[in-house]
Amino acid sequence: MRRKLIKESGLLSLEASIAVTIFIFLMLFMYSIFVIFEVRNEIGHTVLSTANSMSIDAFENSKLGDSDTLGQIFYNIYGSATNSDTDFTDYKCWYDSTTEKDANGNEKISSEFESVIRARFIAYLTGGGSADDAETVLKRYHVVGGVEGLDFSGSSVSDGKLYLSVKYEIEYEFNVFNLGKVKFEQSACSKLWK
Repeated sequence: MRRKLIKESGLLSLEASIAVTIFIFLMLFMYSIFVIFEVRNEIGHTVLSTANSMSIDAFENSKLGDSDTLGQIFYNIYGSATNSDTDFTDYKCWYDSTTEKDANGNEKISSEFESVIRARFIAYLTGGGSADDAETVLKRYHVVGGVEGLDFSGSSVSDGKLYLSVKYEIEYEFNVFNLGKVKFEQSACSKLWK
C-alpha cells in the first residue's frame, strides 16, 4: 500500500508540473493579447484625434484668415499672443497639395502632408511630447521600428474629407513560440472644415 502511494504522489507531481507550465504559457500569451488590444485602442484614439484636429486647420487657415469678418478681428487679437505653429496646429495649407510624383512618376503622399500627420500624431500620442517620447511609448508597446515604423502612405484628402490611415506592426510581448509580428492598419475620416 505504501509503495502505491509513493508511486501516485510522483505522478501527481509530474502532472502538476506539466499543467502549471501550460498554464503559465497560456497566461503569458493572454497578456500579450491584452497588450496588443491596448496598443490598438491607443493608436486608434490617436488616429481619430489627429484626423479631427487636422480637419480644423482648413477652417482656421481659410475662414479666419479673411480680413472682412468679425471673426478675423478676434482671431488677430487672440492670435497675436498665441499665433505660432505648434504640434497641435499648423498654419501651412497642407490640405491643398497632399500628393506628389515620385522618381518613377507614380503618385504618392506629399512630404509636407506626411510631416504634418506625423507631427500631429506624435503630439496626440505623447500629450505634446517629442519624437523621443513617442519612441519610448512605441517601444513599450512593441511597435516595430518605433516612429519610423508608422506608415501614413494610405492617407489622402478627397471630396472635402481627410482620410487618415496608419499601418504598423506589433511584436508579441512574450513571443515564446516565435509567432512573428501582427500587422495592423487603422484609419479615420473627418470632414475638412472649409
